[in-house]
Amino acid sequence: MKEVFIMMGVMLLIVTGCQDITVGYLETRDAVYAPDSMIVKSVLDPVGDARQIEFEIPWQSTSIEGILGTAPIRYSIKNIASEHPDATSQFSMQGAGIIKLPWNHTVPPGRYVFDVEVSNEGYNVVLERIFTVIVE
Repeated sequence: MKEVFIMMGVMLLIVTGCQDITVGYLETRDAVYAPDSMIVKSVLDPVGDARQIEFEIPWQSTSIEGILGTAPIRYSIKNIASEHPDATSQFSMQGAGIIKLPWNHTVPPGRYVFDVEVSNEGYNVVLERIFTVIVE
């Protein structure tokens, strides 16, 4: 009888030990940009924006906050809702979810609403409508 219980314990250990367990974690419940929008000029003023023009300073959002998880955490633009889908290719993402637009962009005036994808090993979350760029 003792051998039966030992054999059952070994079998249970083998069965439970062979299941795939996702490594780490990713928590996005508190994810937010502060502020959650950015106003961008469609045309820079040669006098008022001389520094931005001279040093080719891009338009940049703040980084996304409230993301917890196992490193490395990756950020990417999943979708940009707008009336001008051809212009959205000028936006990019870097670092901790910073949305970037070149200083000399050709994006037409309008609203650009971003869905951002956050991922790490084993996890993938899309944060819908989390950031807006308004080009004036």
